[in-house]
Amino acid sequence: MYVILYIYIKCYMETTNPTELRKKLKEKLDAVSKDGETIIVHRSKAEDVVMIPLSEYNGWKETMHLLSTKANKENIQASITELENGAGESREIATLWK
Repeated sequence: MYVILYIYIKCYMETTNPTELRKKLKEKLDAVSKDGETIIVHRSKAEDVVMIPLSEYNGWKETMHLLSTKANKENIQASITELENGAGESREIATLWK
């Protein structure tokens, strides 16, 4: 049996440009790292850039890794189907590592 955790993530995206970002860099970095905000930096002659917290980026990378093999993807999908069909168990997170 696999354990699937569903987590609510705040989806708010602020937009700015490089000039405004330079003026308020510390404020913007704090908003990203402390408040989990996403900031899109529009650049006129280059591709736009997205600033997200490192923890969120790492979560995305881990998800991409978990879904990178066919077998693992099938196991995860089978687990989701099990849960949707009522075959899952409810447990406190603290008990998972005991």
